[in-house]
Amino acid sequence: MKKLFLLIFAVLAAAVLNAQTMREEIAADPDLAGGIYTAYRVTENAVPEPPRGYKPFYISHYGRHGSRYQTAGEKYEQPRVLFEQAAKDGKLTPLGLDALRRVLIIADDAYMRYGDLSKRGEREQMGIAERMAKSYPQVFKSKDSQHVTCLASPSVRCVMSMAAFTERLKELYPHLELSRSASEHDIDITRPEKNMNIFYDKARKIAKDYQKQHTEDRQFISRLFTDYDYAVKLICDTYKVDNTYAFMGNMHDLAIIVQNFDDLPSLHDLFTEEERYQMWSFFNIRRYLSYGPSLDFGDIRNQDGKLLLRDIVERADKVIAGETPEEAATLRFGHDSAVIPLLAILHAEGCDGRIAFSEIERLPEVWCDSRVTSMSVNVQFIFYRNRKGDVLVRLLHSEHDIRVPVETSQYPFYRWEDFRRYCVQQCRPEAR
Repeated sequence: MKKLFLLIFAVLAAAVLNAQTMREEIAADPDLAGGIYTAYRVTENAVPEPPRGYKPFYISHYGRHGSRYQTAGEKYEQPRVLFEQAAKDGKLTPLGLDALRRVLIIADDAYMRYGDLSKRGEREQMGIAERMAKSYPQVFKSKDSQHVTCLASPSVRCVMSMAAFTERLKELYPHLELSRSASEHDIDITRPEKNMNIFYDKARKIAKDYQKQHTEDRQFISRLFTDYDYAVKLICDTYKVDNTYAFMGNMHDLAIIVQNFDDLPSLHDLFTEEERYQMWSFFNIRRYLSYGPSLDFGDIRNQDGKLLLRDIVERADKVIAGETPEEAATLRFGHDSAVIPLLAILHAEGCDGRIAFSEIERLPEVWCDSRVTSMSVNVQFIFYRNRKGDVLVRLLHSEHDIRVPVETSQYPFYRWEDFRRYCVQQCRPEAR
């Protein structure tokens, strides 16, 4: 009972801390308002020494593609058309004119590259590969384990991410034999979204309606245009809607994607601190309802994560049993739509918050997209073994150890027998 009380207290304390700090974190670093568009961040993380006698021998990995462009061309073209027309009509403020200059640079750079991996995205993947290879040399130097299986979603940005990652791995360990595939055959592993598609449109509509009802954009529009009524009509005509909320959201989409590139101008100054936080909050709600562990849709969504977790367990079982002794690592490259439910069904710390839409104002207390998934977010299972054949495993979230509710006396290491049993339980149809 005492342990249960301490666990509940820790969870509540973490929730309060999240509520207090997310606004502060975004105020201190506007790029964190990017949510899933937040560029991958590397922070120091020393690899812990395993218990005596244990050495790493296998790695199972799922990683999202690296930093990219916005996937829809209209995200760039609609603001460009709108600002150009307003400039022609003499309706832009000095800030609006400068916003036009920057939007043109951003749109020109993105032209016909929608959804493509950026140069930064390539570097992110190569960096993750290098740190993996150098942190666990025993895995890749072994004479017995020289094969790496690589599976990617057929999306070009995922294939390019796999290419960048494996290129660096091969440079460091030329003897490795790599098998690479980007086929629909493996889509339930690399992009498991069948169950998400059942409710996606409904969830997205709920989130958009909420954003429409709560967006306060008059001050934002008035900073850019000299005539508010003119701007409203132009926005509605350009976006073919009867309201203006989509324009502010679109401009925020451009502001947060810029961090994924090296030399594009910032748009953060177009927003006040409060506006920026609100835009992040709307996007966080949309991602949570569409992809996350919400009480409204999470039970359906989590079924997709079970497909990936089952593959991770089954492949690890074969390596441990000696059925595929040559396998050093299994690398999967896909999307945040797989990482989010995987972390949720594992009940990884900070990634499994469950509330109903009726309590959506509390969402920053329990689930934050910027923390759960960024560009190049990855989940790594590092397996260790001793001479007796006993196996331990570590779970890493973007190269940092993360807790799951599995008992262990030597965190961040878990007995594979216990961890596996927990994973199998989570893969059952009724498990949340």
